[in-house]
Amino acid sequence: MRSRWNIRQTPADPLEALAYRSRLIGDEETLGLFGGGNTSTKATCPDLFGHPEPVLWVKGSGADLKGCEPRHFAALRLAPLRALARRAAMSDEAMVDVLERCLIHPKSPRPSVETLLHAFIPEHDIDHTHADAILALANTDRGAPLVRTVLGDRLIWIPYLQPGFALSKRVFDAYQRSPGSHGAVLEQHGLITWGSDGQTSYRRTVHYVTLAERYLARQRRRRRWSASRDTTLPDGRRMAWLRQWLPAIRRTISQSKRMCLTYDDSPEVLEFVNASRMPQLASIGPATPDHMLRTKRLPLIVQNREDVVAQLARYAASHARYFQRYHHQDQTMLDPYPRVILVPRVGMLTTGKDATETAMVATIYKHAMAIIRNASSVGRYTSVSEREAFGVEYWPLELYKLSLAPAEAELSRLVGLVTGAVGGIGRGIAQMLVDRGASVVVTDLQPEAVVALAQEINQRAGRRSPPPAGSRLPPRKVEVAGRALGVVMDVTQEESVERAMDETIRAFGGIDFLVSNAGIATVSSIDRLSREAWERSLAVNATGHFLVARSVVRWLRAQGLGGALVFIASKNVPAPGKEFGAYSAAKAAETQLARILAIENGEHGVRVNIVHPDGVFDGSGLWKTIGPDRAKTYRLPPDQLEAYYQQRNLLKARVTPSDVAEAVCFLLSQRSAKTTGCVLTVDGGLREAFPR
Repeated sequence: MRSRWNIRQTPADPLEALAYRSRLIGDEETLGLFGGGNTSTKATCPDLFGHPEPVLWVKGSGADLKGCEPRHFAALRLAPLRALARRAAMSDEAMVDVLERCLIHPKSPRPSVETLLHAFIPEHDIDHTHADAILALANTDRGAPLVRTVLGDRLIWIPYLQPGFALSKRVFDAYQRSPGSHGAVLEQHGLITWGSDGQTSYRRTVHYVTLAERYLARQRRRRRWSASRDTTLPDGRRMAWLRQWLPAIRRTISQSKRMCLTYDDSPEVLEFVNASRMPQLASIGPATPDHMLRTKRLPLIVQNREDVVAQLARYAASHARYFQRYHHQDQTMLDPYPRVILVPRVGMLTTGKDATETAMVATIYKHAMAIIRNASSVGRYTSVSEREAFGVEYWPLELYKLSLAPAEAELSRLVGLVTGAVGGIGRGIAQMLVDRGASVVVTDLQPEAVVALAQEINQRAGRRSPPPAGSRLPPRKVEVAGRALGVVMDVTQEESVERAMDETIRAFGGIDFLVSNAGIATVSSIDRLSREAWERSLAVNATGHFLVARSVVRWLRAQGLGGALVFIASKNVPAPGKEFGAYSAAKAAETQLARILAIENGEHGVRVNIVHPDGVFDGSGLWKTIGPDRAKTYRLPPDQLEAYYQQRNLLKARVTPSDVAEAVCFLLSQRSAKTTGCVLTVDGGLREAFPR
């Protein structure tokens, strides 16, 4: 590990300096992930009367060190917290009550559950990380002597104890017996370093992690952690397995709430799942209890690839028994299904409410894989006991972090495909779907454009707020949420459609809706229309909708969770215009296709509806192509065409992509749960186009 401390970038303000240090730590994935770890600093600040008062700033519970800002830290009165070190015991409830009473600002975030540890240790700055390399040493049957041999005698060894008052007191007592110590290694829990300033505590973290990394690298070269038990299936057979079993897997794990799955067949994952010792090692327990908030205690290790649904049921039953053994009367069982599914010869599936969450789970478990591999290279990998694991997995102070998540949006947990997504209407629909909580696969013919659109949507979904005005914090990275995937697809080519479906299920584990929007237009009277133009219109505007809808409907039926299809047709279906014959006829075929799909799929809980827009000019590549010809049809100057369309509707309204997107979101939501076979117009009101 390399120190990235830059003295010229270090803010003078102590709170901003703490945020700077926290960001350096958070940007190192091997030090902690997604809210793990915490940092603190001590200072003297004026109280309400201007008198100097010792203050502890500590990270708020659930805040992520990656991207930390001053607002993510809680300021507490230090003197009463230090006085608690004289107590022999304290319950979690009493500890939380005291922490809340010591907050200087009532609207501060709830302080970390390890606040007392930071308060009791008199050192000025403290960093706590879940460093992979440190855990690989500590999570072995000879953790204490190994840590001393590799890291030296300036770190204190603390046997496992659940975070809280007792752990804080134990570390403090050990600190008093070890003057000159640089920090502590907590069994199953990571590394703590301290120092007289933030630079010292940070550099000690870097130093000890580097020592551990170098030692592990040497041991890996000398000793192979596990031989391969199986060879990976070829790509085609892995994809065939996913297509066969993902519908049933998703249906099974979605019994409480709909879940997404993401497939990972990266080299490190395949090496791990194919290892001969994988079933034994992965069944021992988590690399650190902190991971269980995302990954649960154990993964499901698939023993028979053709019997995975039964194994899911057994996993859930096992979790229920685990809960019954240790739960208190006021506790409610969490979702019993796995978050990590390891499939020898195939790879890893991770589950969550959306692809952002499944990516978090995958990232955490891949770090756990590295810890298990490294620990097995230097000793026998160990974990917390089942009882200790339950104590953390169902610990109210840990579950509190989940309560900090915002309420789920209207379309959250839903996965959909949007065709023709690069154009104005498709772009507006895809963006609004993600804004409303859905995950989307955006497809179109243009590779660069479709990838750029997905990136744009993801950046908007995951962007953090900018630093406060006047802040001297370095610029923060933009967090990209995995809510949109860009895939090239030609709707007229069956192979292209199936490849896009494969990409969809790899990324999201299934599909819940389709917005069939791709289309082209040709302006010509019938007598001048070429057969090639006629057939091209039918291929895109009719056959293309058929091919995509057929593929999606097959998946929805296999999945058994219902679903919805929305077809973007046209006002030209009920009210065709002259010199628009190829377009109008093909769109009429699309509309009739949608009606038949509604008839055939109602019994499967699949709703099919149609939107008829008209005169949507914003961002439209279609109007750039046909606009001049349509202007000629109506004998108008090209720059007056949009105004003509606006003036001919009853509301004299300008129709935008967001208007169409609102209609689509309504038809995909539970607000229209009893609606199928419907035509919804978004045209400002055209009497001749009223649905009949």
